[in-house]
Amino acid sequence: MTTLIHLLGSPVPHHNLTILRYFNDVLSKVQPVAAPRHFMVVSDDTAAMATFSALRVECFASKKQLAQAVIARGADRQQRFFCHGQFNALLWLALLRGALKPHQLYWHVWGADLYEDSRSLKFRLFYLLRRRAQGRIAHLFATRGDIEHYQQRHRDVPTSLLYFPTRMTATVPPAQPAEPFTVLLGNSGDPSNRHREALVALRQQFDDRVKIMVPLGYPANNERYIDDVRQVANRLFPAGNVELLTEKLEFSAYLQLIARCQLGWFSFKRQQGIGTLCLLIQANIPFVLARENPFWRDLQEQRVPVLFSDEPLDRDAIANARQQLVQLDKCSVDFLDPAYLHSWQQALALAEGEGQ
Repeated sequence: MTTLIHLLGSPVPHHNLTILRYFNDVLSKVQPVAAPRHFMVVSDDTAAMATFSALRVECFASKKQLAQAVIARGADRQQRFFCHGQFNALLWLALLRGALKPHQLYWHVWGADLYEDSRSLKFRLFYLLRRRAQGRIAHLFATRGDIEHYQQRHRDVPTSLLYFPTRMTATVPPAQPAEPFTVLLGNSGDPSNRHREALVALRQQFDDRVKIMVPLGYPANNERYIDDVRQVANRLFPAGNVELLTEKLEFSAYLQLIARCQLGWFSFKRQQGIGTLCLLIQANIPFVLARENPFWRDLQEQRVPVLFSDEPLDRDAIANARQQLVQLDKCSVDFLDPAYLHSWQQALALAEGEGQ
């Protein structure tokens, strides 16, 4: 009999644990199956994995070990896999050379694997191969914007709307006083946040009369990039106006940070940071996106106000966006909890149904 195995093929603990928690705590109850759903995960934290009692979780020490195990199991062409995020080059190459067949793999895009930022020759060559492999799948699940981006190259692959089960909170900390005007810049220390470009834009929009909070605690061992951001901040703003948060923040601390801000600013040129955007929406805090970020299509479709970094910005526009957020029926927004449950039920019905 055909079976479906879920893959978390790269060590991204914060996202992987969110997925596992959602399947364990929610989907196992609202959409149960005869046997526990099987996950193959790159993780050395076996203790954390053991807490997901409604699932069968198999841990692998590296991306390579997981990929080798997937390829071995994929030799049975009835075996199917549901990739969450992907981020595993060996799995793309397995698809490309036929070690895995297109009908065997469903893919839920998390963003980065669709985009091609690096300018190095090695990565440019890999992007060409990965792009071909991405057209050899059974079904793609993604945001509206990422589906449109994907279909520019792969129009024949079936697609469905699916949103990451963002971790929400029942209570949002009360907003802090509005002065000094405070901006949350980015959601991590990854260069895709384009902090230096954003700091220049913030200086142009607000002069130096603004407080900027910059979370940089993830990923680890990122000191050189943090130093680059610090140099730009010191050149553009008075001492103390830009606060670089170099330690990893717990979720409760991150919520308190958000409550101190009146605006979010995200210069990602791809779909990224939806979790933070959802928390800002919940807290009625407007945000600015780069126009190249395709998630604006999802925001527009759900009538969520979005400001763009290439447009003039003033306090009135920010206040108007905040008022729209206050009036927004958040329970009806497809990418917020609980509305995204429906898309997960549809995705599993499709993948598990085809896997019988």
